[in-house]
Amino acid sequence: MPATLALLLLGIGYSKPDILTSTRSLLTDNVARPLYWLTSFPTRAWEWTDDVFSSRGTLQERNLALEHENLILQRNVLRMAALMAENARLKELLNSTELLDDSALVAELLGVSPDPRRQEILVHRGRADGVFEGQPVLDAFGLVGSVIEVSEHTARVLLIADTSNAVPIQVNRNGVRGIAEGSGHLDELYIRNLVPTTDIKEGDLIVSSGLGGRYPPGYPVGEVVRIEYEGADSFLRVVVRPSAHLDRSQQLLLVFRAEAQLPETKAPETKAPEPIAPVSEVKTPEPTAPEPAPPAPTGTKKHVTKP
Repeated sequence: MPATLALLLLGIGYSKPDILTSTRSLLTDNVARPLYWLTSFPTRAWEWTDDVFSSRGTLQERNLALEHENLILQRNVLRMAALMAENARLKELLNSTELLDDSALVAELLGVSPDPRRQEILVHRGRADGVFEGQPVLDAFGLVGSVIEVSEHTARVLLIADTSNAVPIQVNRNGVRGIAEGSGHLDELYIRNLVPTTDIKEGDLIVSSGLGGRYPPGYPVGEVVRIEYEGADSFLRVVVRPSAHLDRSQQLLLVFRAEAQLPETKAPETKAPEPIAPVSEVKTPEPTAPEPAPPAPTGTKKHVTKP
């Protein structure tokens, strides 16, 4: 049957070639092409799926690489911001040192005391750098505290906000003196036992007076923020906000006070006393025999006195 159909088509093709051409086109368009598409579909589907997954994997890898690069750039930006902030703080610190008559040493903050009852910090300067106990400590804004313990390469600083600390102060406006005591909180100091007539008001700048010799005079201590009546005796308690950033300063200044040079005075010259000879070496003068009496003159009588 197929052979007969083929011969029939072949005869038709020789007799009527147009019919064969149209039939071939019809079979190609309606039968062969869909059949080719169906048979090649799995291959093309696999290639398409492979391309899709390959492209997806490539995109995921590129996306991950871009995320890593973005994180690195963000870290660099944050580091740059931190460096700029540190640079600004150091500039402020440098500007504050220009206002000091004393020499100063920059120190980095190492740690803060975990004891909530003690306001202490640790800095990375010690005895090897010339740090000594009682040395005043500043930041770019005011008085921070003083050194209370020194090791070879570190030092402990007691903040002015500690309850055991007291700073002799004066009002910068008129020179009224007092004592600023730590409250145990980093944002408050107290000036107690002031009479109600004391000339002090909110907004006054409080500076160190220099009395006692522990803190040099003229360093900013804080600003008056509140005045309260304390107790039945009607004394004033002045609340002061510290000028120093006690809760966030990272760079500090250790101040070396320039000691006053006193004029040299010459002591009056005194002659050294002559050495005293030992008693054993002192020679006692030997007794001398009395000189004989001169002879009596010749021709005179010698009178004898009778008892």
